[in-house]
Amino acid sequence: MENRLITHSLVKSQGKYLVIRRTRIKRGQKNVYPAYWDIPGGQVEVGELPRSAAIRECREEVGLEIELEDIIHEDSNLDGQLVFTRLVYAAHLLPSSKADVTLDFEEHDQYKWVTTLADLSDEKVVPYLQKLLNKQGSNL
Repeated sequence: MENRLITHSLVKSQGKYLVIRRTRIKRGQKNVYPAYWDIPGGQVEVGELPRSAAIRECREEVGLEIELEDIIHEDSNLDGQLVFTRLVYAAHLLPSSKADVTLDFEEHDQYKWVTTLADLSDEKVVPYLQKLLNKQGSNL
């Protein structure tokens, strides 16, 4: 059985949180959770620390420079012979960074800054993020 580590960052700026919508097709393949809202993140590479991966993924997916705070969520899923473990960090923009989002359109086609899960009503949200935002509730 193989383990894969995935890291994400819940980026806060001016009292709002960044969410990004997954494309239907990702680099020529059907995307997992197509057209669902998510947050920046991805797989930790060999020899890379989880915190470094979360910062790198945010830079690659939305063009933002962030600083990480604490881990606010962890979950694991079994997919055949793969165990996926996800870590989500609270994050904020670096003082020198602008909040100008630059999407990688191969992976995401829209972004929003939201204050609560209600801002995404009638939208599809990846399951872990829905749980996380519900848990955070008024702490968002």
